[in-house]
Formats: sequence, C-alpha cells, structure tokens
Amino acid sequence: MSNDSWVVGIGNNHAYLGRAYVTLKSHKGSLSELSSREWDSFQQIIKILEKAYSDAFGAKPLNWGCFMNHAFREKPFNPHVHWHIYPRYEIAPEIEGMKFSDELFGNFYDDTAERIVDQTVVDQIADTLRKHIDKVQLSEKF
Repeated sequence: MSNDSWVVGIGNNHAYLGRAYVTLKSHKGSLSELSSREWDSFQQIIKILEKAYSDAFGAKPLNWGCFMNHAFREKPFNPHVHWHIYPRYEIAPEIEGMKFSDELFGNFYDDTAERIVDQTVVDQIADTLRKHIDKVQLSEKF
C-alpha cells in the first residue's frame, strides 16, 4: 500500500503478526520536517491500516513508533523518517497453520522478539491485508 507521501512494507519478522513499516517517500531526517500534506497523508494511512489489521487479524491496538536510533550508529548520520507498526493481539491469530501468540498483550512489546517466517507466509499476510485495505478504501472517502 502507498499514497502520495508514504509506502507500507512488510518484512519477514512476525513475532507480532503483520509487523510492518511505513516509510516517507521523500527524504527527511526528522518529524519536524514533515509538511502538513505529509501529516495528513500519514493520517489516512493510519485510518486505513488500523481498520484493515483489526478486520483481517483481530489486531487491537496497533502500536506505532518512530525510532530513529539506528540511523545514528555510524557516521555520516543519515536518518530517514519511517514508522514501525507492532500489531497486538488478545486472541492469537492463525495463518498458514501457524499460531501467532502475543504473550505480552497489554504490556509493552518486546522489540527484540523475532519470528522469522518464509516468503509464503509473508505473501499470505500481505495478501490478506491487501484485501482488507481495499475494502476499507472502498467504504471510506479518502
């Protein structure tokens, strides 16, 4: 999924099913550099994804974080605004026969947790989300 300012990507670490990134298309190094248009565009992404994750997998809440620490590990520093999504689950969702339990539900997530899944599972997660994103976009006026 993407819009005029942001693009959503999913990797293969699904310690929290559907863990994803929302990355600013233009290169800006801090949130204070975002334009009003980019903030409005990000708000649209939030509305769509929160409903899609909830409908697709029962995620509630979606934890959003903008962590820029890794960009400052080596010089020259080169931060790029992006958001991390950590979906949370009271009831463990299942996909491709795998159960994704959230043992810390109701508490801060474990940012070191890893559950690497193969591309088939990533594709299934993405396809499921995409279907729900399409439904949300059709039902809302964005």
